[in-house]
Amino acid sequence: KDKFRFNTDSLAIKTCLDSLSVKLAAQNRFDSITILPVGSFPEKRVKEISPDKSEWYAKISEQTGADGLIVLDMFSCFYSLINDNSSPTVDVVTSNIWSVYNSKTHKIIDRFTQIDTLYWNDTDENGQYRKLRIPEKREAIILASGVIGENYSKHVLPAWSMAYRDIMSNGNADLKKAAQLAQKSKWEEAVAIWQNYTESKNKRNRVIALYNMSLASEMNGDVVQAIELTDQAAKASSGAFMESVNESVRKYSAVLYQRKIDIKKLDTQHEIH
Repeated sequence: KDKFRFNTDSLAIKTCLDSLSVKLAAQNRFDSITILPVGSFPEKRVKEISPDKSEWYAKISEQTGADGLIVLDMFSCFYSLINDNSSPTVDVVTSNIWSVYNSKTHKIIDRFTQIDTLYWNDTDENGQYRKLRIPEKREAIILASGVIGENYSKHVLPAWSMAYRDIMSNGNADLKKAAQLAQKSKWEEAVAIWQNYTESKNKRNRVIALYNMSLASEMNGDVVQAIELTDQAAKASSGAFMESVNESVRKYSAVLYQRKIDIKKLDTQHEIH
């Protein structure tokens, strides 16, 4: 219990939104970013937290001239301090609901529930005891609020991520050569070889060619064509004696379908840029 009662909600929310704004501005994807304080809206009491009527978002978009809105629908945090004889621990659990509104389509294009926990104790990252300063309640809540704003930015901003792909090959000299070319990023030369085997009577060679051409299509940014080629490879590798190859093809196909969903989401976000 606090010796002196104080309310950190407004400061915590401001810190959260400021942290998000900094991350959004850093990528130069927006001409301008404006934060509207909670106090600028009339207070409403509701039984359930849900998106407001479309007129509410449209009115704000019209008044501000914004192409899109990021709305913090709910913000709550819970602070706890366990101070026993062994080691004091501080936890801040935050729970938030966010919405993204596209002013052009007049629709909410994303709704996201975020739960994060930050904690402090007197051990370092290796679990070794160190005499560290554990923040007081007010400071801990503000620190946690800044982190959750930053973490939410990762949900709405595109970012590079490492991905690995396998090139299929076998004892065929041409297919070996094509695989070596692809590993050197000489995709056009490799495709020219694989193309000759897409109708091969040798089932394994045909599957390898279709699979690798799918990979080349993805490298060229054509995920739709890549999916079509993996579908062909999956059909060609169905049946007995090619179970492991078929499994590899289907796993890659699932990755491509997810990429298609992610690209559609990025395109939608780009519409409000």
